[in-house]
Amino acid sequence: MSYRLDLTVIDKSKQVSRFALTLHNLSDKPLYNWSLHFTIARWISANSLSIGKLSQLGSYCILTPDNASPLAPNSHFYTEFNIGTKPFTLHDDSIIDAFLNTSSGNTPIHPIPVEITTIDLDQPATEHVSSPLPPAKAVSLIPAPDSLTRLQGEFRLNQHTAITTPPEAAVGSTRWLQTEMNKLLHEDLPIKEQGNITYQLHENMAEGAYHLLIEPDHIWLQAGSASGFVHASSSLLQLIPAMPSHQADAAYILPMVEIQDQPHYAHRGMMLDCARHFHPVKRLKNLLDQLARYKFNTFHWHLTDDEGWRIEIDAFPELTEIGAWRGPNEMLKPQFTTISQQYGGYYSKQEIRELIAYASDRGITIIPEIDIPGHCRAAIKSLPALLVDPDDHSEYRSIQGYPDNILSPALPGTYTFIAKVLEEVCELFPAPYIHIGGDEVPQGVWTDSQACQAMMEQYGYREHSELQGHILRFAEECLQAKGRRMMGWEEAAKGDKLSTKAIIFSWLSEEAGQVCADKGHDVILQPAQHTYLDLAQSDAADEPGVDWAGRLPLEQVYNYRPFSSLENDDPAHQHVLGIQGGLWCELVNSQSRLEFMLYPRLLAIAELGWTPPEKRNWNDFRARLHGQMPYLDRAGINYRHCEAPSSAESI
Repeated sequence: MSYRLDLTVIDKSKQVSRFALTLHNLSDKPLYNWSLHFTIARWISANSLSIGKLSQLGSYCILTPDNASPLAPNSHFYTEFNIGTKPFTLHDDSIIDAFLNTSSGNTPIHPIPVEITTIDLDQPATEHVSSPLPPAKAVSLIPAPDSLTRLQGEFRLNQHTAITTPPEAAVGSTRWLQTEMNKLLHEDLPIKEQGNITYQLHENMAEGAYHLLIEPDHIWLQAGSASGFVHASSSLLQLIPAMPSHQADAAYILPMVEIQDQPHYAHRGMMLDCARHFHPVKRLKNLLDQLARYKFNTFHWHLTDDEGWRIEIDAFPELTEIGAWRGPNEMLKPQFTTISQQYGGYYSKQEIRELIAYASDRGITIIPEIDIPGHCRAAIKSLPALLVDPDDHSEYRSIQGYPDNILSPALPGTYTFIAKVLEEVCELFPAPYIHIGGDEVPQGVWTDSQACQAMMEQYGYREHSELQGHILRFAEECLQAKGRRMMGWEEAAKGDKLSTKAIIFSWLSEEAGQVCADKGHDVILQPAQHTYLDLAQSDAADEPGVDWAGRLPLEQVYNYRPFSSLENDDPAHQHVLGIQGGLWCELVNSQSRLEFMLYPRLLAIAELGWTPPEKRNWNDFRARLHGQMPYLDRAGINYRHCEAPSSAESI
């Protein structure tokens, strides 16, 4: 590599740190007319640079020297600057990606690669801490079932096994079971009039509940709903060992058990951000397989944001022609990683339909999120004639560093855009809920817009947050007309314009969920301090992730107790629909990184949603997690390893 970039902490206080940035020319040629392009997740104080000029948009920075002097061979450029946040503690806080540019004027950028060294954090090294797992339990179901009885005997699963023709409610789960069995047996598990795996409909059983009985010659899966059959199937799949026995027929030996089980919460969700980094359909299907295996029933699909629009909309093809792509020569400038080339992607309507059907067989509802009125830069840049008010001179900067990412409540185009997009989203997704974001609208927005001021006077609004509420109320009315119920992040309740039918997700803290529940809203609890899986998992500097809400080790996830400060008879408990984990993907751009951030913490969240708090036990969970590791290994999942002894324990 001919060029190298170093970043070093040279001074730090509680809220401001000073950094030294050094660009080395390691080549034997001078570098003329250069600028350094790089991404960093923090906001640099441009006027604090000791040498050079800097512009920043989101995470994307362009640094140019003060003069046109070339960077000589075997020399370096040095500057210092401030960042006004708490001191960096993770390597991932540093520069994410970089390249050099020597193009001038309006000519296309031709990036020149730059090697980035690991940041010097000016702090003592912290070792990774992990504690040995207890011996694996012989039956290691996650989440823990309500009742499990070990019986004497075993069932041999092999090529002679067949499924009895299922009832209609079990058709989807049967397809899923067949798909998973094919991976093990390398042939289809047939459906016969009389098989030895039988799904039985018991209509008196509660939604999601199931009864699983494994006998020496038969497996019985009983439920009163399609979801119950999926949950029975997931338990059956977990009981299959990672490897077949060494018998001639290569049978998988299943223990004889009887399980009675049902979910604690109705909503057991996982949110994935596909806007910051695009995750292909194959990756999503793999995730859906694991969500079903661990009895999640909701996939919250974050499809739009400042950095990318990922869903095909027929009314506005520009959203994916322009808004799905970013790069040095694109309308959307680079962000985060892969900044030296065009990057992006989107999901066609046909791909979305196929994914919905795939999820449905696995008992999972896909809830799309179209984020408004903030986080809309990709849409605004795609549709400027519709969504830009040239007379709005308001100055603001969103928390992610954008000055131009908020829809205007005074533009007719805003409502045209929302109505048409939500209409197509409702036609595409059968889910009874649509998530509309509603978060992180910054101070200063709409303050220097004559049209917005006139609108506030017209409606008697006193606070600018009421303009946000005005937009969201319109969106809620659009969804209600389509028979859908609105979901939104906790800020969506600002302005008091939504009906109490809107479901609120608390993310900054659990307290916001309590406030909304007290107002009559149903809530989904997704507090960052317990459920945000983009948070680093230990104090080690090289631990992948972020730390704005602290660290999130596995034990901290597992020990979350929703509304634990409230009395058991507090009415707020009745408004908790469930729990959800989330993975924001500013730094997650590969299958390997996604899996490392998810596993094994995803399994802990599975148990939070399914198993009542009084029946959860941390040490027992760790023993069952140990029992899950052979499956994770067989599936090739890049989970974050825990130390584990090798012996096994009977239940």
